[in-house]
Amino acid sequence: MSKKIQKARCYIYTRVSTMAQTEGYSLEAQQDRLRGYATYRGLEIAGEYCDAGKSGKSIKGRPAFRQMMEDILSQKDGISFVLVYKLSRFGRNAADIMKSLQLLTDIGVHLVCVEDAIDSSTQGGRLTLAILSAVAEIERENITSQFISGKMQKIQDGKWYGGPPPYGYKSLGKELIQDPYEAMIVRKIFNLYLQDDMMKSSVAGYLNDSGVLRRKDRQDDKSEQEPFTREFISRILKNPVYCGKLVYGRRTNKKDKDGRLIKSDPEQRLMIEGMHEPIITEEEWERVQEKRRKNSTWGKKVIEPERIGLLSGLIKCPVCGAGMVARSRRQVNKNHGGYYKISHYYYCRYYGKANGRTCSFHRTYRQEKIDDAVFEIVSNLCTYPEFREAVNYSLQDQGTKEKLQDELDRQRKELRNDELELRRLGDRLDNLDVFEANYEKEYQQIQTRMDICYDRIEETESRIAAINEQMTTYAESRRTADDIEKMLNHFRILYQKMTYQEKREMYRLFIDHIEILPETGRDGKVLKSISFRFPGQYGELPLVPQETGRNEENPKVDRKSETGKEFCFTLECTNLEQTAVETKATYAEIKRYIQDNFGLKVSSLYIAQIKRKYGLEVGEQYHKSANPSRKILTCPAAKEEAIKAALVHFKMLIEKSS
Repeated sequence: MSKKIQKARCYIYTRVSTMAQTEGYSLEAQQDRLRGYATYRGLEIAGEYCDAGKSGKSIKGRPAFRQMMEDILSQKDGISFVLVYKLSRFGRNAADIMKSLQLLTDIGVHLVCVEDAIDSSTQGGRLTLAILSAVAEIERENITSQFISGKMQKIQDGKWYGGPPPYGYKSLGKELIQDPYEAMIVRKIFNLYLQDDMMKSSVAGYLNDSGVLRRKDRQDDKSEQEPFTREFISRILKNPVYCGKLVYGRRTNKKDKDGRLIKSDPEQRLMIEGMHEPIITEEEWERVQEKRRKNSTWGKKVIEPERIGLLSGLIKCPVCGAGMVARSRRQVNKNHGGYYKISHYYYCRYYGKANGRTCSFHRTYRQEKIDDAVFEIVSNLCTYPEFREAVNYSLQDQGTKEKLQDELDRQRKELRNDELELRRLGDRLDNLDVFEANYEKEYQQIQTRMDICYDRIEETESRIAAINEQMTTYAESRRTADDIEKMLNHFRILYQKMTYQEKREMYRLFIDHIEILPETGRDGKVLKSISFRFPGQYGELPLVPQETGRNEENPKVDRKSETGKEFCFTLECTNLEQTAVETKATYAEIKRYIQDNFGLKVSSLYIAQIKRKYGLEVGEQYHKSANPSRKILTCPAAKEEAIKAALVHFKMLIEKSS
């Protein structure tokens, strides 16, 4: 009896950094060596992955390596080995190497370092890997230390230490040389900022209004021009290179646990007199820094210091698509002194002159209205039929478990039948008489049928394994869906106990982006759609479409929801009933409705009077006269009826039936 023998499969991974090119580890040499080894071992190469010019410091900067690990984890090609030239090509970070190696081991995939003669399938190979990975990390740290030492020596000598030259200079022969045009702009920036009425935003606005532009790619004279921004002006004003200094330790690449850059310690910075020609004097530099220090507290929140834009970045500008940001504004009450109520709103930052006004969308949205509308929709998400249909579609929940079980029973029945057939054929083969004239012919016929039977059994076993895996995935998906529903059902309670920062972070866990309407509809709607992204285990079920069929595609479910990593769903808010906050029209919207439908002009004072008359909440009276004897105008009857009709239209007032 014979059975097909399949070759073991492998992946080939190669990597080379700029420094490694000089060490004889070229990509071609690595690939040739690994292909030859695969041939020698009788391995079938299922895929080749290559990171050219990538450092081994971390796997984050190696896209091909990450893709290979994803393919291995998904068991896409059923490989048994990963071949690398040397361990240092696999990585130089001990933690990364051991973590990746553990993932391979868990799946039953072995790492082979050809030049190091290491095979993780052996106990000795695993021990050697642990030792060499630590050595590889030490080697990388030594290289980094040598690089930093060389950089420090250049700074101490007053020489440019490399990297892209700052704006206003170009690098020539590893020296900083002034670029005449850019240096002129740098002087202009410092001179403008030193004027009494100029701030960073106004400097950027002045340059943009004057038609001054900067090249997007400073290395290409024909590259696209772009406007000046407040952030760019800020970087110029705080860089001491312009007064002839070189600083080591201005920036840090260290990040905190949340991924934010940690500010460098000023006491750890090293400032040296540079050999390059300064663009401004030290006296101008000190004056600018003094003004920056005085202005450092300008704009800091005094009222509601904890308040932040809950949905900043998630709300997308209807014109340019960029994330809208939050801003607060407090206007002075010129009539009676003090301030009006502080207003919080979202706006497109690229409309601002400080950012070059690269977007034409000038409208702002009240934070309270957007935040409350999103909160209400999220709180009621589980009640929307669209959401439940999308969850069921992603889980293929309509009879999936039963269909999978039926298919599993059918495959097991076929397997038993094939095994009985194989046993029956084996008995016939054993009972053949070798002395019969047609013995060879009958033997060959039975053997052929047994080979076919073996193939069918192998295919059936594969299908059974796939169905079992799908049933596990379905159970995990069902648990994930239940967890999401549980979280959403308790959303209101959780929300009330959270700080602004906690609310902001929670929204970012499951909201991908929010689209808003460029103009508020007459029904007060501002939200166009909300796209959700719930993490979890999801899968396209079932795997056998011929037997179980599949629902018609749901356009509201993103295809990423079938990758097994997350469930994505877009809720069209324009199809929903108005949220409570959307029914509350602003004074401007009430005035517009009355003007359009009654041809009357009404004041905010009259609207406030009628709202108070019917018991509606009205804010503080900022225009109230300090003189108690001053006569207050009374809203005329015709305008009162028009205002009342507007309040009923916007569902702020319920009209009593007669």
